[in-house]
Amino acid sequence: MDYERVYSALTKYAAGIDAYHLIPIPDLTGPLEHTIGALGEGLIPAQYRWTEEKTKKAYSYKGNREWARSIIVAAKYYYTDEEYPDEGGYIRSTPTAAHLSGHGAPRELSMKAMGRPYGRIARFTWRNNYRYITGRLREMIAGLEREIDIPIRARPLSNYTSIPEKVFFAYSGLAAFGKNCVLINREMGSYFVIGEMLTDLRIDFTGTDFEKRGSPVSPDFSLCENCSLCIDACPTNAILEQGRLDVNRCYQYLSENLVPIPHAYRPNWGNRLYGCSTCIDVCPYNDKLKPSAEKHTVGYVGPGDDLIDLLSYSREQWEERFRDNQLIIRDRLAIIQNALLCLGNYPCEEALPSLRTSLAHTSPIIRSFAAWALGRMDTGASRRALERRLREEGDASVQDEIGRVL
Repeated sequence: MDYERVYSALTKYAAGIDAYHLIPIPDLTGPLEHTIGALGEGLIPAQYRWTEEKTKKAYSYKGNREWARSIIVAAKYYYTDEEYPDEGGYIRSTPTAAHLSGHGAPRELSMKAMGRPYGRIARFTWRNNYRYITGRLREMIAGLEREIDIPIRARPLSNYTSIPEKVFFAYSGLAAFGKNCVLINREMGSYFVIGEMLTDLRIDFTGTDFEKRGSPVSPDFSLCENCSLCIDACPTNAILEQGRLDVNRCYQYLSENLVPIPHAYRPNWGNRLYGCSTCIDVCPYNDKLKPSAEKHTVGYVGPGDDLIDLLSYSREQWEERFRDNQLIIRDRLAIIQNALLCLGNYPCEEALPSLRTSLAHTSPIIRSFAAWALGRMDTGASRRALERRLREEGDASVQDEIGRVL
């Protein structure tokens, strides 16, 4: 099938997608070797239960190679003019209008909540852009079917796949890898998410750039030139060198999983309720972007939450709050752990009842982080709560944490 004809047809159905391309199925031998190397170095957490066998399967398209013949790659820009409502970890005295209104917006902040500690959600998670982009890709392929009058077998993917989608996007020429292993596009910086549609369309790529491009190769980071801002800014030194990321240290990974977080990493955690974008935020390509992204409502949860309220959510309230957002698939206890970390960095007497409750949680990890937060509060009431808990605590790790404080 003619490349120009298909690409032209796609253009008619690209509403809501900020960048897209049509590419052949690339050979992933090079990227496979890179990932297996990272696995062998221990840069991929054991928590992922990732193996060389799983890696080879993923980079062989997980069985989709039997039918897939081409890929539509797409991007959704997410940088809007919305702002975080907190200053220095606490909610502003006057909430912004954007935070208090709009379909799907967080519940209205009461005057009682002013000055309470606030947990930030990384900007790329304010909305479910992954669900949004897969929905748009489905609409695009449906329009293409009507346009060319041929049934198309297709599979949309975005983020939650082990198939190396960032390689596809870099191979398309729409972006290049930065030294932080994040994609950079000259118009969107790194403030975009990607998705792709595997299709059975047999496209003739003769005469296109892909005919000469060959297989994906290791990134040269030429886009970054001599810049090392992302490497220097990483709060845990997770970016070992250009293109080498120790995921075990990365705040993004740590915020997604219920895992022990070293004491040395905790003060710099700040008020991250979920995610980390430090290496993105300091990138010069993101410095002068226009905050013009669509404010769609798919899975909108906003920029964060009142931490005291969040710790009081019932399971039903939790599901109502996050049900359409990607946060709902994360371990609830991991997010609670993050909230306790935030409260340790931004102490508040009003949080004392919530911390006492967390100190009696069934999870020893949660009890440990509650103890750490109470220790950072450092008041007579917080010390008494820890002393009472120590007398009845049976878990050695929690006992050690309380002992550190007392």
